Amino acid sequence: MRWLLVIGVFVMTFCRAEEAPVADERPLLRWIVMPYPPLHIVEGPMAGKGIADTYLQEVAAATPQYRHVREEMTPARAWQLIRAGENICHPAALYTPERAAYTLFSDSPALFPSLAFMVRLEDYDALFAPQMSVAARDMLARTDMKLGLIADRSYYVFVDQLLRDEGVYQRATVLSSLHGPASLYRMLQSGRIDYIIEYPWINRYMADTIPSPEKHELVALSIKELSQFARGYMACPKTPWGKEVVAVVNRWVNEQKNTEANRQRMAVWLDRNTLPGYMKAYEEMIAPVTRP
Repeated sequence: MRWLLVIGVFVMTFCRAEEAPVADERPLLRWIVMPYPPLHIVEGPMAGKGIADTYLQEVAAATPQYRHVREEMTPARAWQLIRAGENICHPAALYTPERAAYTLFSDSPALFPSLAFMVRLEDYDALFAPQMSVAARDMLARTDMKLGLIADRSYYVFVDQLLRDEGVYQRATVLSSLHGPASLYRMLQSGRIDYIIEYPWINRYMADTIPSPEKHELVALSIKELSQFARGYMACPKTPWGKEVVAVVNRWVNEQKNTEANRQRMAVWLDRNTLPGYMKAYEEMIAPVTRP
């Protein structure tokens, strides 16, 4: 009987060994994810269908040599990790000279309509109509309107400089919450702040999906000093590891950027006034699109 027991133990041990999962030894590629719809959508019926979400899905499918993992974090934390040389990448970054000192940027797969000052319609009618654009220095110098900002977010180089030099941060409401953009939107709707610096296409998502006791119509005042559109990039630390990942990503970008499917990732979120200019700019700034 003892030999039967020994054989039984051996068989059970062998079966457990056979059933043990094989360790995934592929190199880890960590991706920064921020709950910043419609770039990343982390909840609701559109979860996982944001612009950068679809980029990550396709990049992961095109680069099976990596084990892709997403990590949700604030913008401040994201750039801190890239600056520190961590093996982590940003899927939807804007270029700034300061970031370029420690960041490698991929070829650009995306075009983003530029930031604007978002105000409530009643304030627009009282203070700005009929103009649809305003100089950044003039807007940020106003002391009769409360600004809402996200900590450590870049609002383009010259706007960042104005925010620092003109003492705007001291007067503004600054949030570092992971869900800061949605929180600022609610504060703007409720009257706790009077304007934000945001992308109008993000505002479109907010207006359609975020419940608010008050539903004010918002108006986008374009920033005179900004071009209408800006390129978006995937960004990795300026390290040998980052250089390798960017080279792999660039191969995918060059296959995708002249396809209609890639152009439509942003186009579906644009209003009818912005869409024609975006289509033209995409052809000029990203790539001519090859149609079937």
